[in-house]
Amino acid sequence: MTSSPFDGVTISELLRELGAEMHEAGLHAELFVVGGAAMALAYNTRRATRDVDAVFEPKAHVYEAADRVGARHDLPAGWLNDAVKGLLPGPDGDARPVLSAPGIEVSVPSPHYLLALKVRAARVDRDADDIEQLAALCGASSANEVLDIAERVWGGRQWLLPKAQYLLEELFPPAAD
Repeated sequence: MTSSPFDGVTISELLRELGAEMHEAGLHAELFVVGGAAMALAYNTRRATRDVDAVFEPKAHVYEAADRVGARHDLPAGWLNDAVKGLLPGPDGDARPVLSAPGIEVSVPSPHYLLALKVRAARVDRDADDIEQLAALCGASSANEVLDIAERVWGGRQWLLPKAQYLLEELFPPAAD
């Protein structure tokens, strides 16, 4: 493996290897994977990403195991990171398990939760396709329906940046009369 983008299969293989490292040390990791890696693991196997954003425990041991896995595969430092930890609206009661192996349990957000994260980020170059796909999975077909989902997850619209509103209006234009 190289530092090329990871698809769902590659992410799963790396996480299984991480689990094996944890298991060998007599430890067990729990990861909540978000962003592009969550999309690749659960919602769009063709999706690729350059890193795995997650919240995980036990943090120090997971980082040590990730460093060993990364070194074996010549991955960049931070291929697995928890930089997203302060950007989540709280726990996702509908999180979906996607991997259970010795030493590791991995879950991803529900489509509603992940949609809310993608709407908040609203990066035109990286989030538009994911927003459209997740909206369809959630049964949302208008900007207002997507905003309602995001509002329920975030507990209000005060977090909404103007770029998110503009992106949603572009992705879900009002129907012509």
